[in-house]
Amino acid sequence: MDTDLDRHEPGVSRCAETERLAALRAYAVLDTPTEQSFDDICRIAAQICRTPVAAVNLIETTRQFFKAEIGLGIREAPLHGPIKQALLQGDLFVVPDTAGHPHFIGNRLVAGEPPLHFYAGATLVTPEGLPIGTLCVLDHAPRPQGLTAEQGDMLQALARQVMTLLDHRRLMSTLARREAELVRVQEIAGVGGLEVELGAGFKNRRSAQYLRIHGLPPDATHESHEEWVRRIHPDDREATERHFVETVRGSETDYRAEYRIIRPSDGEVRWIAATAQIERDASGRALRLIGAHRDVTWRKANEEARELLTRELSHRIKNIFAVVQGLIALTARGHPAARDYADSIRARLQALAQAHEYVRPHGPDRQPAVPNQTVQGLLRTLLTPYVEQGRERVGIAGDDAAVGEKAATALALIVHELATNAVKYGALSVATGRVEICCRREGASLSLLWRERGGPAVAGPPGRRGFGSVLLARSAVGQLDGEIHHDWAAEGLTMRISVPVENLAR
Repeated sequence: MDTDLDRHEPGVSRCAETERLAALRAYAVLDTPTEQSFDDICRIAAQICRTPVAAVNLIETTRQFFKAEIGLGIREAPLHGPIKQALLQGDLFVVPDTAGHPHFIGNRLVAGEPPLHFYAGATLVTPEGLPIGTLCVLDHAPRPQGLTAEQGDMLQALARQVMTLLDHRRLMSTLARREAELVRVQEIAGVGGLEVELGAGFKNRRSAQYLRIHGLPPDATHESHEEWVRRIHPDDREATERHFVETVRGSETDYRAEYRIIRPSDGEVRWIAATAQIERDASGRALRLIGAHRDVTWRKANEEARELLTRELSHRIKNIFAVVQGLIALTARGHPAARDYADSIRARLQALAQAHEYVRPHGPDRQPAVPNQTVQGLLRTLLTPYVEQGRERVGIAGDDAAVGEKAATALALIVHELATNAVKYGALSVATGRVEICCRREGASLSLLWRERGGPAVAGPPGRRGFGSVLLARSAVGQLDGEIHHDWAAEGLTMRISVPVENLAR
């Protein structure tokens, strides 16, 4: 079925009318209550043009909706086909006398009592160039002279202001929807958002999810710096506040912290993970902090449980070493001839126990009872069990670097695998064999060269890759982010492992 616009303007397609209506409805302004800003524009237009009637007129398919009006007394009116052509008359359409004008034939609003004889309308055009209505003024008497140039310019300027208001109204509606979506996302993810004005005191705004996480009432959307500090657990308070103040006063843009709070609502202790970005001016002064808080109590509880289990397991392993050494000592008392052999075995078990002490997890309140926590110190500790009494079959030389708990575990797995293979198949499997380990600092990396000599001749790379080789590669590459190279020369295996020094310290 053709629209009125199609019948009166053959050059306008159904597609254009569909796009126009879609653009109008996208503003979501039809059938909305009056708003002061639109009413004010109508009042100004009527005063400038000296007319008793003015309207912000939005043109739908079969009706006109007046978002604002003066002198009409109605919010909508039927739309007759010819009047819609006013949208196609350019920026300004002026009719000095509507009586007999083809665009106003049959228009009951214009032909009312008293009739409206003068019409002038400035088209409301979207940024995409689609007409959706007019800002119009009307008078009961004809105006042969129409509008002055100044009045016409002002009416068009006011029409542009109407579109600015409509665009702003749509933008604010979109922002409101996006903010509501963001709130839903925060609730789903368990994240509480906050903004803190750092340049003018401690003014802040916090989301509803933030308030729930911290156990605060819904109306506590603002708080002072002192109120936040008082909520922090006494054991974490000083360090947390100091870290926050130092970060703000410094030059960093990222802020991260984990600390405990005591929730005012129920007195419960909760762990908070805080992350934020700090906006600074050109001189580096902190202006604003935008951040997020998450309740990570469950993660902390799991970490503590895992650490407790690891310590218990480590303690049991130490007890096993002690029990085995005790059994060896007890057995040796009854067999004096085997005392030297028993002493050798006990020495190796002691070295293995010390290596375990080196790499086992330790809590923050207890450090490993092993001196020289360095790469070479770890190597000497781990390889002591493979040294025969009175013979130096393993040499360690070169540069050194600090080694952390995580890196020590990975490095221990690597060295243990190499030493075990050397005892089974390599240089340490015969009395004449020897292993030389050279550590060399190369830029930001430490290179560890494992070299076996004097053992059985090497026929070449192994035919298959066993679990030990996979474990070695994963430890060197996967955990330490290093590189590993093999040289299966006939005189003995040479392996080079290169690891970033900063990774070793972890």
